Amino acid sequence: MKYLLRCFSSACLIAGFASTTVHAQTIRPNASDERAIRELIASHAAASQHDDFANLVGGYHADADVRRPDGSIVSGKAAIEQIYRDVLSGGSKRMAHTHPPESIRIRFLRPDVAFVDVASVPAAEPAERIPYFLVFTKQAGKWGVAVERSGIPLK
Repeated sequence: MKYLLRCFSSACLIAGFASTTVHAQTIRPNASDERAIRELIASHAAASQHDDFANLVGGYHADADVRRPDGSIVSGKAAIEQIYRDVLSGGSKRMAHTHPPESIRIRFLRPDVAFVDVASVPAAEPAERIPYFLVFTKQAGKWGVAVERSGIPLK
């Protein structure tokens, strides 16, 4: 009986630690912080549909980095801006896309760090959904993209 009681106690203790670890990785979001991130995502998508360069790149931090489809990493807002300029110089609405609100999943890791999983739907290929994974950070009270990675297009 003592053996069973000890096993049960150990199992409860392990389960308690395991659930604490899982919950410790996510914090409750501040509603205004979640809203600010959602607004940045929506602003970026709207800017893509109107060739609005300033709002396409406005949400990136100065030291942000982006992985390109070819696998290369572009670091710094100035380099990211140049990529957008090059794409936009190829013709109107080449960057047009949406980020369906229901595809946006935000997980706050700390009060100033959030991981965002969002789908990008190109206007030219509405059946295609490209997953994007972003790390948003809050610097000097302002949210912005620190890291951006794209996934494999989903059909």
